[in-house]
Amino acid sequence: MSSISIWMCLVLTICTWHKTIGCTWMKTPPRSPSMFQVFSNNTITMLQKMGHTFSGEPHITFPDKQYRQVDNLKADEQIAFISQTLNAIKKLYSSCKYESTSSNQKAFDKFMNDLYRQTSELDQCVKAMKTRLSKSVKRVNKKMSLYFKFLVNYLKLAEYSASGWEDIRSVVLAHLQRLDMTLSIQ
Repeated sequence: MSSISIWMCLVLTICTWHKTIGCTWMKTPPRSPSMFQVFSNNTITMLQKMGHTFSGEPHITFPDKQYRQVDNLKADEQIAFISQTLNAIKKLYSSCKYESTSSNQKAFDKFMNDLYRQTSELDQCVKAMKTRLSKSVKRVNKKMSLYFKFLVNYLKLAEYSASGWEDIRSVVLAHLQRLDMTLSIQ
């Protein structure tokens, strides 16, 4: 009987521990960046290495309005937004016909690995928080979902050309930088 109690106590402790850890991925220790910030900087750096220097503004509009709305949300809702957006970026690069050149394949692999790590950690945070998203968050997430469908269609129309991918890369870089800034505003 006591062994069952010990096991129950152990299981409850582990479950509680997981919930209290919740989102340490996003927490910033004193005088050092959070793990999210470290991986965010890595993904930005790798994306910059994956292509040519950016020639001016991208030909794709950026959803500034959605990001301004996100700035006014609660921290847990912002984390849910960041998670959804990073998942959409990961899906864009993993499901579309991205063909990297041999000179940047290593950067692309590192970019995808870091992006995968970010999304898996953030998905765990969102699950642990069990936040009920407000209507405004659902509306912003829906608009961002439509925006990423537009990006996929843009690539199809550009026939997955190098210039099409360069436009996507420049706008994704802007997203990653804006997501990083969203975190620092929290």
